[in-house]
Amino acid sequence: MASIAHESYVQSVRNRVYVVALGMLDGSIPFLEGAITLASLRHEAAVEDSDEDFLAFVAIASETDDLPIGQSRKHWSVEALEKHQPLIEKATQWAKEVGTAPCQSLVSRFNNKNTFG
Repeated sequence: MASIAHESYVQSVRNRVYVVALGMLDGSIPFLEGAITLASLRHEAAVEDSDEDFLAFVAIASETDDLPIGQSRKHWSVEALEKHQPLIEKATQWAKEVGTAPCQSLVSRFNNKNTFG
């Protein structure tokens, strides 16, 4: 019974990975925010630690962890946000170059019935 619950949980995480990666590709999820989310889901998605698709997002999250991205923005002053905006735009461009192919791969891997593939 626990195995079924675990498999169901892993599938729900992989569905979340699919939705986030798809949203990053279609622009409905900001790319840096999505990358941070995907990096955080790596272990729960039950993939190898060396999974290249997820490692791309771990790298993006690591390289941008000092920027005001996502929920952390509400803790920054307007002046600081304005100061960091050019860095965020540059980081977003770089992240898209690094992360678009891995996003496409994750969408393909975790689409529909690809439960443990």
